[in-house]
Amino acid sequence: MEDIIADARALGKKIAANPRTVSFMNAARAVESDSEAQKVLRAYQEQAVKIQELQNSGKPIEPEDKRKLQDCEGAIAANEKIKEMMKAQADYLEMMHRINGAIDEAVQATA
Repeated sequence: MEDIIADARALGKKIAANPRTVSFMNAARAVESDSEAQKVLRAYQEQAVKIQELQNSGKPIEPEDKRKLQDCEGAIAANEKIKEMMKAQADYLEMMHRINGAIDEAVQATA
């Protein structure tokens, strides 16, 4: 099993060095260090949680709540650092999906 762990560590290092990972981490740090971007994300998350809680409890979602969520989505779309992070995140997740698929494929082929 130690050889598998060693291979996993080596794979982790390759993933960390990949331009998609580097781009995503840099973009995430840029958002983290931007107080306005943090404010926008926090407002969106709070409103999304509120709407989810209303849905889960079977309570109606008021038009004002929907409008607030749309406003938050618009603020996210207008923030360049958040947009860059989301694009980089999508690229990173696509890469990770392909990596996981390749691992699953190898396991299924030999199982």
